[in-house]
Amino acid sequence: MSAEKLYTIVLEHSLEVLLEAATMEQVEAFWDAHDSHYFGLRMENETGPHVRVIVTDEIPEEEAELCAG
Repeated sequence: MSAEKLYTIVLEHSLEVLLEAATMEQVEAFWDAHDSHYFGLRMENETGPHVRVIVTDEIPEEEAELCAG
């Protein structure tokens, strides 16, 4: 069994799993490909062997205000 930490990316409000049991490299590639669609990357249980990464598809107020100009 591998000691490598695994990550699951979950959409905050629906709890939809976007990426499951991924390596950090896969998480980084996912984020690079989707960083304009998802916001607020937040990790839970960072010290455990399986980290849950929470993202949202709702623009944070601060960013919405900046976009509105």
